[in-house]
Amino acid sequence: MSEIRLSDGDSSDEGSTDDRRWVRLYAPGIGPDVAIEPALPLDAFEVNVAARPDAIALWYFDTALSFRQLGQKVDALVTAWADRVKKGDRVVILNQNTPATVIGVLAVWRLGAIVVPLNPMLKRRELVHYLHDAEPCAAIVGAEQAMALHGAILDWGGSLSAAVSFANEFLREGDTPALLGKVSEDIEMPDGWSHLSALLDEPGTSSGGSIDRSDIAFLTYTSGTTGEPKAALITHANVASSAEVYRQWLELTSDDVLFAAAPFSHVTGLVAHIAAGLVAGAAVVMCYRFEAATVLDLLARHRCTTTVAAITAYIALLDQPAFDRSRLSHFRKLFSGGAPVAPAIVERWEAATGVYIHNAYGLTETTSPSHLVPLGRRAPVDELTGSLSIGVPVPGTRCRIVDLQSRATLPFGGDVGELMTSGPQVVAGYWRKPDASSAAFEDGWLRTGDIGRADTEGWFYVVDRSKDMIVASGFKVWPREVEDVLLEHPAISEAAVIGVPDSYRGEAPKAFVVLRPSATITQEELTLFCRERLASYKVPRLIEVLDELPKTNSGKVLRRVLREKSV
Repeated sequence: MSEIRLSDGDSSDEGSTDDRRWVRLYAPGIGPDVAIEPALPLDAFEVNVAARPDAIALWYFDTALSFRQLGQKVDALVTAWADRVKKGDRVVILNQNTPATVIGVLAVWRLGAIVVPLNPMLKRRELVHYLHDAEPCAAIVGAEQAMALHGAILDWGGSLSAAVSFANEFLREGDTPALLGKVSEDIEMPDGWSHLSALLDEPGTSSGGSIDRSDIAFLTYTSGTTGEPKAALITHANVASSAEVYRQWLELTSDDVLFAAAPFSHVTGLVAHIAAGLVAGAAVVMCYRFEAATVLDLLARHRCTTTVAAITAYIALLDQPAFDRSRLSHFRKLFSGGAPVAPAIVERWEAATGVYIHNAYGLTETTSPSHLVPLGRRAPVDELTGSLSIGVPVPGTRCRIVDLQSRATLPFGGDVGELMTSGPQVVAGYWRKPDASSAAFEDGWLRTGDIGRADTEGWFYVVDRSKDMIVASGFKVWPREVEDVLLEHPAISEAAVIGVPDSYRGEAPKAFVVLRPSATITQEELTLFCRERLASYKVPRLIEVLDELPKTNSGKVLRRVLREKSV
């Protein structure tokens, strides 16, 4: 292990890439680096099947699947696809959070192929791009998404074998969740497609192929909040590193019960829920898609202990009339990622539950976490920017802040710049996009595109995305700062700020807000609230109330949609 220099914290330190002063903030027992070769989630799954066959691997609503049952279904799918899916092939999974997704991931890995998880909210027209790009040979598709995929395949002009999964096919008799009553699955099965349940009912006789740590595990597409999505090349080594970080950081054991709040089409759901659950041998609870009332019941009934969720999920739970802190006494290791977290929301959750939400930060390109707030610690709020800390770099990770013009490394305690990172969880590039891959890296460091700073203790802060900065009358305005102020108002549930053209100022902030249930407020009242807390050039000149903010499946606000709405 290389020597680690722990600086004395002097703000004049030039931010050397060897300076990992944040390690002193780690919880006891967590070292500065992950294991040289942490366990592959597929290997951990096989160990659990052999050593703990009757332990619960998955809860789907109130139906349990043991590791033995899960293993049998994976064996069956491997056998069914052994002749059609080869090493290096791509397999689309277009489905909600159901056991079919987990079975599909494990079977595809066993075959040495690559999982291409796609957002089940995508429409026919959107899916065509992904089919052209990934050129898959097979798919697991939820019945609710089957017709959109079938149409997209016709538009694409290619062909693939598809297995259709129905939302209720894994439920035991008598388990009839109300949520699934809202799911429309009346489809006409296309020629040549199979029912996944029929494939899983056959005995498994094939063990599949072999995988190497450097093989691609996922082609996971970036959210595409600003342009055409790109597929990050996530290797099995990347996944293993991030899963081990979550296991250590959240102190996960086989006694934990993880709630899968993040969608399995997103890197957080794939890694923080599926992969981390396998590595820890913990049960994972899922419920098709997030519906706050259903989630509250499941959290209580299964005594869930932990999750990593977008902050909007916590807001939705708090806004439920049936919210009762006494039912969530076990739900204590909580993290939020995927979108910026306002201090006001963290305070509101803690006031309601007595439990602190720890911040998390990462990108598709970092295979989920690059920064986490240590369990049991409270993230500081930056005095300079007002941002809640995203945490500290996780084991094995290097991070630095560079000047936006000179690209020089800025000192701890210095000004804001672009956050750069490197580590075992960082991908090597993008699928079939060499120019984009080159542009994403600078001297071996990933350019996150996020603007932030580091304090003298080693806490990091993200102020905003560089492209989202507003310049009003020559002054820089970071939307995140304005949004945090808006969220302090008791009537506001969610907020997003963009820059719009202004004939006098060049640009002016415009705010979009979602009100809490039964709340009312006028634009004048909200403007006055902001004027009392912000410099005049930061105060939104326009405020629009929406029923909901447009978001990606991971909870990130789609600012480009708001900009289009404001043209």
